Amino acid sequence: MGNQQTTFSDAIEQVMLANGYYASLQLIYKEFVKYRPLTGKTPLKTIQERVQRDRRFTRIGLGVYALTEHLDKLPLAPKPQTVVEQRNYMHTRIQGMLIEIGNMDGFKTFTPDKSKVFDNKRLGNLVSLQRIPPFTYPRIVRSVRYIDVIWFNEQGFPERAFEVEDSTDFRRSLVKFTDLQYFNMTFHLIASAERKDKFEREVVRAAFSGIAKRCHFVSYDEIIQLYDARLRYQKARASLPF
Repeated sequence: MGNQQTTFSDAIEQVMLANGYYASLQLIYKEFVKYRPLTGKTPLKTIQERVQRDRRFTRIGLGVYALTEHLDKLPLAPKPQTVVEQRNYMHTRIQGMLIEIGNMDGFKTFTPDKSKVFDNKRLGNLVSLQRIPPFTYPRIVRSVRYIDVIWFNEQGFPERAFEVEDSTDFRRSLVKFTDLQYFNMTFHLIASAERKDKFEREVVRAAFSGIAKRCHFVSYDEIIQLYDARLRYQKARASLPF
């Protein structure tokens, strides 16, 4: 337990320093007690107030804040130059958005692509899980650990799985999902809108009958619009005095 003489802002700063100069609210909540006890009637609300109003912190994502004086130290991703690089860039952006949305919705988030950078943030520093919880047989855990993004509930069971499809025929992603067909969860394939017809042809194959009704196609634009809307809401909510 941390020192009660440490201020809330100082404790938040220490969490960010330990995480590469930025942190999600969920990580701050988790690590805060290493530097200061959670005191008061609504300590989590106090943390939110500090990151939103203390000028030493700057919002850099959905529920993600950085140390203002260290913004120049955040990781940079090279600008995409080729078609392949553009696909990889979009793939990472969608993964990052899904992770931040999942964090804000109270899920525990996982991705295997921890070194990728989304808007100056490494995905490994955004997720709340560095490894998949042992929620079932080891062979299944090993099989699904390569899914792009997974949201887990508080009990450590997967609730939603996401695969970002840049160019393949969806089959590989659907095969990954079949290993999770006996769990109460939904599956989401994210791709450009014009690929929806291809998804619909693949998902009805007999091999995927166990998950077909729980598989959903979502376009890149829909994820981006949702993420942007959540950012606007968070900004508007932070400006209110209650």
